[in-house]
Amino acid sequence: MHTLYGWYARTREQADLGPFSTSKEASDALSRHIKAYQGLNKRTPGALKAVHLHDADQCSKTNCGLCVEARIFRHSLAVATP
Repeated sequence: MHTLYGWYARTREQADLGPFSTSKEASDALSRHIKAYQGLNKRTPGALKAVHLHDADQCSKTNCGLCVEARIFRHSLAVATP
């Protein structure tokens, strides 16, 4: 995902990867990450897919691309409000 701070690769682990200067760098980092963690994080077969609402104030990740995006968006709304 692209933010004002750069490109992030989202992961299921404690930290997302990034920020990176280009989408290629993020993609390469994600490829390395997938190879390193391949087979370690099993998903539950038949698990339902759902809409994910991200709460940056409650997020437990140490480096989260969605939190970066949410905080930028929240700040831009505060600045733009008359």
